[in-house]
Amino acid sequence: MRATTLAVALLISVQSLAAQQPTRADSVPRQVKQMQGEMMQSMGPMMVQMAIASMEATLTALAKPENAELAAKFTKNYYDALVKLGFTPEQALQIVIAAGLPRSTVPGR
Repeated sequence: MRATTLAVALLISVQSLAAQQPTRADSVPRQVKQMQGEMMQSMGPMMVQMAIASMEATLTALAKPENAELAAKFTKNYYDALVKLGFTPEQALQIVIAAGLPRSTVPGR
């Protein structure tokens, strides 16, 4: 009787331990998530530095008088083209205001 009770208790404890162990399928996504978190932590500072460098380059370019003149010429030409196409001056102004200056785009994005 004692041996049977001991065997049953041992069997129950082994089953409960086996149920608590992560399966291989469970551990893979956990490992991937951990690796992604580590990569983001290491890439974060680099991404911040890249954003700062990009902002500084943009502001440096915009600060040049010749670039301001180009932006003004574009805006005036855009406004004139809208009026020429039949928009009222008020409509053209609202479109130009809403559009702002054109932005550079990265191909494929």
